[in-house]
Amino acid sequence: MGKASANMRFLLVVALLLSAIAAKGLLIQPRVVAGGDFDTGRAMARLERILGDQRPHPVDTPANDAVRERLRTELAAIGLGSEVVEATDCSGFPKSRTVSCSHVRNVVATIPGDPARKALLINAHYDSTPTGPGAADDGIGVAVMLEVAGLLRRETRERPIILLFNEGEEYGLNGAAAFVETGLATRVDRLINIESRGVSGPAIMFETSSPNGPALADFAAGTTRPFANSLSADFARLIPNSTDVVKFRPLGWRTLNFAITGNETRYHSPGDDLAHLDRASVAHMGNEVLGATRQMIAPDVAPGAGQAIYTDVAGLVLLKLPLLVGALLLGGLVVVAVALVHRRRAWKPLGWAALAFAASIAVAAILATAVGFVRSGDYWRGFPWVPTMAVAATVIAVQCAMIGRADRSQLRLAAWALVLLVGGAISLVMPGATIFFLIAPALGLLGLKWRAFAWAGAVVQLVMLGELVALIELTLIDGPVWAVAPLIALLSIPFIAEVGRSSRAAHILLAVIAITSWGAALLIPRATANRPQAMTIDHVQDERRGEAFWSVASKQAPLPPSFDRFGPWRSGPLPYNKRPRWLAQAPLMEGPRGGLVLVASKTDKSNRRLTLRLNRAGADSVTLRFDEATPVLAMGLPGKLKMIDRQADQGPSILRCTGRRCDELEVEIILGTTKPVLAMLVATRFVPPPEVAPLIDEMPRNAQPQYGPHSQTRIRAVRL
Repeated sequence: MGKASANMRFLLVVALLLSAIAAKGLLIQPRVVAGGDFDTGRAMARLERILGDQRPHPVDTPANDAVRERLRTELAAIGLGSEVVEATDCSGFPKSRTVSCSHVRNVVATIPGDPARKALLINAHYDSTPTGPGAADDGIGVAVMLEVAGLLRRETRERPIILLFNEGEEYGLNGAAAFVETGLATRVDRLINIESRGVSGPAIMFETSSPNGPALADFAAGTTRPFANSLSADFARLIPNSTDVVKFRPLGWRTLNFAITGNETRYHSPGDDLAHLDRASVAHMGNEVLGATRQMIAPDVAPGAGQAIYTDVAGLVLLKLPLLVGALLLGGLVVVAVALVHRRRAWKPLGWAALAFAASIAVAAILATAVGFVRSGDYWRGFPWVPTMAVAATVIAVQCAMIGRADRSQLRLAAWALVLLVGGAISLVMPGATIFFLIAPALGLLGLKWRAFAWAGAVVQLVMLGELVALIELTLIDGPVWAVAPLIALLSIPFIAEVGRSSRAAHILLAVIAITSWGAALLIPRATANRPQAMTIDHVQDERRGEAFWSVASKQAPLPPSFDRFGPWRSGPLPYNKRPRWLAQAPLMEGPRGGLVLVASKTDKSNRRLTLRLNRAGADSVTLRFDEATPVLAMGLPGKLKMIDRQADQGPSILRCTGRRCDELEVEIILGTTKPVLAMLVATRFVPPPEVAPLIDEMPRNAQPQYGPHSQTRIRAVRL
């Protein structure tokens, strides 16, 4: 083959590889099998009636009272009575120093079954954040539960189904925690939880009970379009985000946890509305939950056991293996690969492949960081695939430049040996990853004798890891954008090993493509109408210092020039939140005060037990914040204290109460000192003062609040 032909082949394979990475989103489309029982139109119509005027309805507010009554009306319309179970709860989060209190009103309905058998609990929350209407978070759960209930109450059921529409999830998982303390919880042994972290995308079954064998058997038998993998379950245990499953997990129930995660830019924002909730996502979630429910209430014909590794392939098929079998297979493949490397004296090509792997990730990270310095903030929100493609082009260009001229027969072995060694290392930390490093590398090693298997292995690797890249792009909306680089490096190196030698001119062309891609990342719009920019404006008054300031949370995206007349602006944290904001001096004004009364103080040898009575005084949420040096041992309701986890991340201890019942609520705190302490009392009203209106009017066209509404906050010191 001539030099020109070799270059053309090289560039063609690279072009096809980049095109496949660009099209990765096709692997996670929420396709629904035709002819299913779930009626998406009917589910959406119910949700539209429940949300009414789509105003935010956080826990313990009149707006949530109205949503609850409309929810109960819909339950009655499908022939189910419901009960409202009230409780005040102060709950903590795992590995956290925060205790969050609210008064909740859980709505519970039961579909009868064999009373001798434990029930299946289906759970979603009906409260929203104060920032948006919560059509997806968690309206999708409410809509799906109602439609599933309407269908199943007409079918034969082997076990009861308890429907829990809980309140208070957004501010501390309070509704779930309150349910656990009721007698109904003792009648449950299985759980389906429905959540959302976006408004589109497939219904991903991202978490199970452990060991996962029984739950996974139910999922596999009930699914029609599976989207699930055991790596995401490992990842879910590592990240700080929490769902109601945190409160249910200690009870040992067989659990399936579903969520949609597409377009996180609308999550916890006014954009989480009915108009932007993807009907395909509702349909997919509905069919998946319906199938799982039917399976989990049926007799266990062949219940699973033990711990399994699993993954879907483009939502078409679910692959699963016992973890022990997978680990042995992966270990065997690693041994075979290392033995072949030694036998064929391929240590040097393996070293170059490893160096190229590491260098490609490092260069992508450096370029992404450099672009971040030039263009601060999450500039990729509007077009997240653009920096992903820049990362992909960079990784491929660096790998080609470093190993593209190596001997192909040696490089093929080095590439697959590297994939196995990296995969083995990842699997030691996150065993769920094992499933991704079995099929493709096995084909790749067979390709050492029959080349067609090497190409087949590369394609399988591309599909399986490409789907992970697509899921990471959905999930890590806050970056770093180069987080996908290791996966792209692993899926691309088998192709580079197959294309053979190429000229320096081809490598220069690849470098130009990579640089051009980063240039595009510098030029793309920061936000679009469908993927808006985050921008929340608050008035914060610090009575300790007698000053006030405007606070703009924009994830450090630069402010529009028109904001200059309200400045000068500086970047810095709020006294009660260390995330950087844009801050400018503001006038003092009346606002929520919040308050507390020290009811009692009892001193032990080395501890003090404080009883405090809270007062909202015009606030929607009241927070008591101790600095990191204050030894807080426990907080919560009298007689139900939450011990502060000694394994918790370092930081301030925080007691927060949200909603109407915070007035006159008594809480207790145990301090690991007998001396008086200073704390910060933060009172927040979820409505901004009128004086904020001029700043809101100057917000960019495609910008909206996220994670918090425009609000008014007052800070003062308290001595306890």
